[in-house]
Amino acid sequence: MLVSRTRTGFLVGSIATLMAGLLVLHLSAEIATSFLLLFPQQIVIRVVTVVLIGLPIWYLLQRREREEEIQQRDEGWAAHLHARSEELLAVNNALVSEVSKRIDTEQSLEANRRDLRLLASQLLRLQEEERRRISRDLHDDINQRLALLSIDIEMLEQQLSDAPVRTVSTVRAIQDRIVELSENVRRLAYQFHPSILDDLGVSIALRRLVDDFQARTGIDARFICKDVPNHVAKDVVTCLYRVAQEGLANISRHAKAKNIRVELRRVRDGLQLTVSDDGVGFDVNEYDGRRGSLGLLSMRERVSLVAGTLEIRSTPGEGTRVCAWVPFKQGRA
Repeated sequence: MLVSRTRTGFLVGSIATLMAGLLVLHLSAEIATSFLLLFPQQIVIRVVTVVLIGLPIWYLLQRREREEEIQQRDEGWAAHLHARSEELLAVNNALVSEVSKRIDTEQSLEANRRDLRLLASQLLRLQEEERRRISRDLHDDINQRLALLSIDIEMLEQQLSDAPVRTVSTVRAIQDRIVELSENVRRLAYQFHPSILDDLGVSIALRRLVDDFQARTGIDARFICKDVPNHVAKDVVTCLYRVAQEGLANISRHAKAKNIRVELRRVRDGLQLTVSDDGVGFDVNEYDGRRGSLGLLSMRERVSLVAGTLEIRSTPGEGTRVCAWVPFKQGRA
């Protein structure tokens, strides 16, 4: 029975295949009819019936198999996508955490920078106040006492007119040393804080600074002043004076210059101070790469505290140019 069914199925399949082939090859109706006449009519009808019923069933089975295969693939891809999504979510959470930590760190650093800048501003302000106090004490107290002492010794010298020449010479030498000491105290008081800066303004104070520098060092120094307001805020005046003072000090220590030019002029809504020399110069890039001169760092910090800018241009063998620009504030110092 099983063999008969197998043979019948084989026969049916063969006939179906031949019929399909004939249809595919587009054989003529006569050839197809002749071919079908080789088989009994009952078998042909049965084969056609099986084919008509079996083809839809076979198609449905194949479609169901493909749908199951696609469903399995979809489930596999869904599982893979879910696992990948979990990994990406974990990575994203880690990145969010890292970014949050970095933002907190940057905010903390920025807060520390503001605190340090505020501290530096307060320290510089206290330093200037202390310098002003020391300068006033040196000038009004110690220097006045030295002047009185010099007058007393001069009176003593007059009283010793009948004394031996050696004694009079000794007294005179003491008076000369007191006068020299008084001059040193006066110069020291001026270096701490020149009273002329508060009394006569930044222009005259800078001119005096340049003249004293030339007299002390013998270097040819010129000062140029153009369109400077009569009254500028005290912090701006102090900043510009200290930048010029530090610039001249650096020139005397390192530049080996023969000519110096200090220029103060009004540029836009601020004051620009330029200190240039024809000395040995230095490599600015090399300086920026190391922690060096406290003088230059001090200049940068002073200028930044009054919302200004500082530019240093220098080339080895071609001199140095320091340019500070500070927005001026009209007002009584």
